[in-house]
This record gives sequence, C-alpha cells and structure tokens, in this order.
Amino acid sequence: MFSGREGELVAVVPLSPVESKKALLRVQGTGSELDGKVLPHDVNETGDYVYYSTELRGRSFATLIVRPAGGGTRSYTLNLPGKRDGVTVSYDDDRTKALKGEEVYALHQKQKADGTLTKLMAFDRKAEMAEAEKSLAEPVKSMNTACGTSAAVAIDWNSIPDELLKSYSISSYCESPFSALEKLCATAEGKKAIQAQVKEVSCRFGDALKLEVQAGRVAWTTAKDASNQEEFATKYFTENLESARGQGEKLTERLRLEKIRVCTDNKGHYVAVLPHERQTVQLAYGDGKKLVQVAPPPWVLSGYHFLEPRFFNKTMNSSFRGLDMRVYSEVELNEEKKTCEVRCGERTIPFTMLESEKAQELVQKATIEPNPQKYVPYALLRDQQGRYYLVERGFQPGQERSFRVFIGPKGNLQQQKMTDIVSDSEGEIFATKKGELRLVLDRAAPSTWLENKKKTELRPVPVEENLPLIYNELGVYTGARLGTPCDDQ
Repeated sequence: MFSGREGELVAVVPLSPVESKKALLRVQGTGSELDGKVLPHDVNETGDYVYYSTELRGRSFATLIVRPAGGGTRSYTLNLPGKRDGVTVSYDDDRTKALKGEEVYALHQKQKADGTLTKLMAFDRKAEMAEAEKSLAEPVKSMNTACGTSAAVAIDWNSIPDELLKSYSISSYCESPFSALEKLCATAEGKKAIQAQVKEVSCRFGDALKLEVQAGRVAWTTAKDASNQEEFATKYFTENLESARGQGEKLTERLRLEKIRVCTDNKGHYVAVLPHERQTVQLAYGDGKKLVQVAPPPWVLSGYHFLEPRFFNKTMNSSFRGLDMRVYSEVELNEEKKTCEVRCGERTIPFTMLESEKAQELVQKATIEPNPQKYVPYALLRDQQGRYYLVERGFQPGQERSFRVFIGPKGNLQQQKMTDIVSDSEGEIFATKKGELRLVLDRAAPSTWLENKKKTELRPVPVEENLPLIYNELGVYTGARLGTPCDDQ
C-alpha cells in the first residue's frame, strides 16, 4: 500500500505467476475517475525505473512510477487522468499489513464482469472527439476575442483514424492557425484584415502542411510529423491575406509599414526606424525627401545603435562583448510617450515621433539611398617624426579590396597616388606608379615606408582603439557625412 498527504491511496497486488509481471492496482481518495477501480497493470522495468501501466480509454497509462532516489531509496509517483503533475506517495507499512489481496482481486473480478473496467479501458471515439472539440474551443475563443471575430471551427474527423486520435492531441495540431491569427490581431492592420477575410476554419490531417483561404473560409491541413506549424501558418497569412487597403497589397507589406517609426527634431532632420530581420530595425537618416541608410552595427548590438566615433562617451563600457561602446551612439524610442531621443556620444537631442500614418507616408515617398561612406579606416601607422600613414578600404559591398593611402602630420594628411600591388594573408604593399614610394603593411614584421630607397620603420596604431583620433584629428574625415543621425549635430 502507498499513501499520499491528501489521503490518496494505492493498493498494489502482484498476480501469479511472478514472471508474468502483472499486478492489480486500486486507487482511492483522489477524486478522479480511477477511484475505486481495480485495473490490471503490466509491470515494466526500464533501468532503475519501474512503470505500472494499464489501458485507459484505449491508451497506455502509467498509473504508478517508481524512480531511484538518493541514498539507495526510491520515490513513488501516482499519475491521474487529466492532471499534469503526479502525486507523490510513500510506502505505508501499516496499511500494507492490513491489505487483503483476495478482496482486491474479488472486486476486480466483479468490475470486470459488470463492464465497469471495459467502459473505462475501452477506446471511446465519440468521447475523444468531444473532448478534442472542447479543448480546441479555448484557442478559438481566445482568437475571436483578440480579433473581434466570430469564426467557427470544424474538424474533419474522416481524416483522423483511431490510432491517430489515441496517440496525438488533435486540438494542439488544429490550434496552430488560431494562435497565428491571434498574434496577428495584436496589430491594427492585422486585425482589420482578419476581420474581413476569416469567417470559418476547418482542420484536417494530411501528409504535409497546407493552408488555403478562400471566400472567408480557412482550410488548414496539419501533419503529425511537421514542425513549426504556427510559423508556417503565420507566414501564409501575412503573405496571402490582403491588407485592409486592398488593391492587391498583402498583409505582410502593411505590417512592415505599420512597424515604421519616424522621428524629427523639427529642424528638417528625420530619423526613420525601419523593420529589419537580422537586427530588429534598420535606421535611416535625412531631410525627409531623401534618407540614407545608417550603417548597421555588429550583430551583438541592436539596430538602434550605430558607430559614431566623432562623438565620444567616456561613461560607456569600453569592452562590451569585444566592442568599445564609447564610440557607439543610439536612437531611443519611447512608444508610450511617443518621443524619441538621439544620443550622440554624451549629448542627447530630443526628437518628436510622427503619427504612424504620417511616418508611413514619409517613408513611402522618400528616396532611400545607401550609406554615403565610400571608405573607412583600415590601418594606421606613425613614424618617429609624427607623420601618420592612414590606409582606407572600400566600405560598400564588393569594394573591400579597394584602398586609399593618406600621409601627413595630424590635421593635414594628404591622399597619395598609390595603388596596392600586393594584398594577401601576410599584408599589403602600396606603391606609386614608378615605385619610388612604397608603404609596406606587414602582419609578421614591422611595417615600413620606403622613399627613394630610404627605409623608415613605422609603429602600428590600432584603428579600433583610435577611432576618435582618426575621425576628429587627422583631417581626412573633417566635414564628411557618415550617414548617421549625428551628422548635423
């Protein structure tokens, strides 16, 4: 006998022969449909675990599970139909001594004869169908509430054989489109589209996922081995439902526009926050008629950040996941207050958020161009006389092997007519047309400057650690626009 804290009781009566590994279990005091029933169980041992399993409505059900516990002891868990968590029970020596196995066996025989056990153990398709429909009613109701709809649902039971009904939760497979629709209704545009185009939903089982929407009818075909079913449904709805604007515009485009935010400093400068798959958002900046894309930060940062070495913030982390945050600025949105702020280094500039409709209209009418930067710092060196040697590389895609060389004292570096004649894993060599001037960047040995055969050894100046110097003091980038919201600050 085993007993629980709330009066639960489990009687276990082994059957002969022992080799048959069968037992009768009587459950009492649980308030479940098992109470008072004496069901036959198979005793299955798997490693240190022991499972007492029976048939419950055509399905295998482990009523009692014995697990190893610390110190050579064991724990016992009583499972009950419809309950997610099991009940912990303990061996009860006094009740075990008082247990009369023959009485338990006699009750089992009686219940077997009068059909009590058959009714409990046999598969009841109608009851299972009713239970599945009842379970599915909850996500349907939740979706209808969220969307302001009254969509009905119908399950195609002809597509669901008994074995499938026994082994799988039909409602969980059928609820995927409802979960997808409910989430889409969190947006105003999604809600409008769904109210207009979703009137009823049917669910059936097939070999592969399929979804169709026609004349207000959603036909959902699920499959038992298919993964990511809600994502599949969401993708279909956004790509195939028309937006409330009509004219062939799909919901996905309207949802993209709905996510757009535009802020202005009321001085003719605008920051657009556009949806982006990889970094959540993509920033764009300009005068409203023309916007340029802000160069996205490394993947470890959100798209609200951008490299801005002209504005240094000494209070920020100098090594956040390998990045010096002191040279990064950002755009901050407050959706509740409908305000924006652009932080350029230590300076914060207040912006005003446009209404959604105006923001969408501005972005749709504006010309969005690539970031204006053509070159960015690649290497920086210095000689003993204080002359700097700056090598830039192409910034735009496909231009990474395009280089420029600037040489001169701080504040007055001049571009040299040099080209890269060697570029490999060991470094680069830049030279004038006649070869009288050469700049050698070497990854293994000291870099050098050769001028009419005179060789000068150069000290490397790490670019990442000296971005404020490069952009603010060398003179190469004076007055340059980097395509960031700080260009006009």
